Amino acid sequence: MKRSLLILLVGIMGIHYSFSQTFGGGTFAGLSASQLDGDQWGGYSKPGLVFGIYTNAQLNQYVDVQLELRYIQKGSKSDSKDQSVYYVSKLNYVELPLFLKYHFLGKFSANVGLTVGYLQKSTENKDKIGDEPADPAFDKFELSGLAGIEYQITDNFFFNVRLNYSILPVRDHPGDQTYYLNRGQYNNVLTFAVYYQIARFGK
Repeated sequence: MKRSLLILLVGIMGIHYSFSQTFGGGTFAGLSASQLDGDQWGGYSKPGLVFGIYTNAQLNQYVDVQLELRYIQKGSKSDSKDQSVYYVSKLNYVELPLFLKYHFLGKFSANVGLTVGYLQKSTENKDKIGDEPADPAFDKFELSGLAGIEYQITDNFFFNVRLNYSILPVRDHPGDQTYYLNRGQYNNVLTFAVYYQIARFGK
C-alpha cells in the first residue's frame, strides 16, 4: 500500500508540472452515506460529512484530470428494528482522489479514478454506552476505486455524485474467515457534494 501511495504521488507531481499553465482549483463540501460490505448490516445507513480542496488540469477539449485532498466520514450503522440490537462504526479518513473527468452533453462530466486514504480515527459502539477503539482494528491505508457524475450548475458551482468502493479489504472478517472473493470488509460509500471553482483554466 505504501508503494501504491508513492507511485500515486509521483504521478500527481508529474501531471501538475506538465499542466501547470492550465490548471484550476477550488473547494467542496457535502454529505456521505456509507456501509461496510462484509459485516452483517446492509444499506447506506451511516451518514457523514465530506469536504476538501481540489486542483484540476485540462488534458484536451473533453478530458480533465483532477486531484483532491479531502476529509470524509465512513463506517456502518445497524438498521434493525430490534431496539436491543445496536452497532455503529465510525471511520474518519484523509484521502487523495485522483481521477479523469470526461465532459459530455455540455454540462455533464463522468468521473473515473482511484483514491488513496489514510485512516485518521476508527471507533465502534456496540452497546449504546459509548465509542471504543475498533476491535479488530481497521487497516490504516485504503485503496479504492471511484466512479461518479458531475453537473455544472453555474460557471463556478458544480454538483457531484460519486461512489467509492474499496479495492482491497479494510478489515478482515472476524476469525479470519473468507468467502470466495469476499476476503473481508469493504468500504462502500456514496458522496453528494457541491464544488466551488475559484480558479479557471488559463487564468
